[in-house]
Amino acid sequence: MKCPDCGTQNREDAKFCSNCGTSLAAKCHQCNFKLDPNAKFCSNCGRPVGATVLAAVPAPAPAPTLDPDEGETMGRMQQYVPKELLGKLEAARANRSMAGERRIVTVLFCDVKGSTALAEMLDPEEWAAVMNGAFEKLIEPVYRYEGTLARLMGDAILAFFGAPIAHEDDPQRAVLAGLGIVEGMKEYREQIKRRYGFDLSVRVGINTGLVVVGEVGSDLRVEYTAMGDAVNLASRMEQSADPDTVSISGNKYKSVANLFHFKPLGEIEVRGKADPVAAYEVLGVREGAVRERGIEGLSSPLVGREREMAALRSALEDVAAGLGRVVLVVGEAGLGKSRLVAELKRTPEAASLAWYEGRSLSYETTTPYAPFAQLFGSMFELDSGEGDAEQYANVLAGVEEAMPGQGEAMAPLVATLLGIKLQGDTLERVRYLEPPMLRGRIFHAVYAL
Repeated sequence: MKCPDCGTQNREDAKFCSNCGTSLAAKCHQCNFKLDPNAKFCSNCGRPVGATVLAAVPAPAPAPTLDPDEGETMGRMQQYVPKELLGKLEAARANRSMAGERRIVTVLFCDVKGSTALAEMLDPEEWAAVMNGAFEKLIEPVYRYEGTLARLMGDAILAFFGAPIAHEDDPQRAVLAGLGIVEGMKEYREQIKRRYGFDLSVRVGINTGLVVVGEVGSDLRVEYTAMGDAVNLASRMEQSADPDTVSISGNKYKSVANLFHFKPLGEIEVRGKADPVAAYEVLGVREGAVRERGIEGLSSPLVGREREMAALRSALEDVAAGLGRVVLVVGEAGLGKSRLVAELKRTPEAASLAWYEGRSLSYETTTPYAPFAQLFGSMFELDSGEGDAEQYANVLAGVEEAMPGQGEAMAPLVATLLGIKLQGDTLERVRYLEPPMLRGRIFHAVYAL
């Protein structure tokens, strides 16, 4: 039996290709039901099988064919792929989600500036070691926010957010990955500067737009990539960015304007574009910001959710009366769960209460207590721009206001949960606690608050 993927001739009774591992099981072309070896009719739909019985099932799309050196580098980078993301990528491949299609995708380009001058003075092997260290810093944030690394290009990377795995906040994830790349390169940049006397920096360009994604190429080389003007514009954003900055286009800015701090760069001339393109530099995350829904400037009344709103308002009335309540809102994507909560916040019942939110995001699964850190961050009005001493003072005041007389005992535990560095007497309260005991006391503090 000939493998449809690599063309290797296998034994007639083989179930998988001996060369590439592709499944050789025959399936009905009408209903995709697995066929018996000598079947003439499908036992599921009754369709005649005929000469197609021995035709092997098309395998999932093959992995990109890389040059030997590039393939070795990509293989090493697999260690940075979180297990959860690897499972999603494998599922996307198995479900044919990597087939060609039109999609709105956020494209991230990043290159290492100053690498050419450094390569000129180093031995190729030493240069390869330097770039492998740099790639670690570039690739880890992409995988952390569940992006797809599409290509390594000398001293640059190309990544997608929204294909083949899509999230509702892919534009936000791409910017967070860009900021993570810039932050992660700082320490490595200093190492290279001390050792070689050369300055390495990174430039990140991001754009969101309509592209065609899928596997392209020939029999000699196939890769999963995206094609369209959005990719070209992301590349231009990267080329125009200052060292150690993240630059985004005006299209991208519209989708994340309320989530980050920006510096307008004005309109820049882009080669191949008839008109100048607006560009922005991302300065940092806007603390406590939540992605806005809908289209700016447009609104519409909520229709057909009277029963759900009545249940939510009843729960808020109970809370106002001092009774604890838990409400679970479940629905498919796009049905209006967030809109329902947003409408609830505008009701008179909600106006009389303090409202705090903590969100559990897929890319924060390795961050301890992430939803509670957000919850207390908004409760105590913490700002990432403040120092640890100022943040601890806010926590102490907030805990004391909520639980008079308990601030000195509880605040160090809450501050530990929030990642605030303690000093002096406050540090002594938690320094010698064993991890299980410290965790138990943190849980107790959270429960008490």
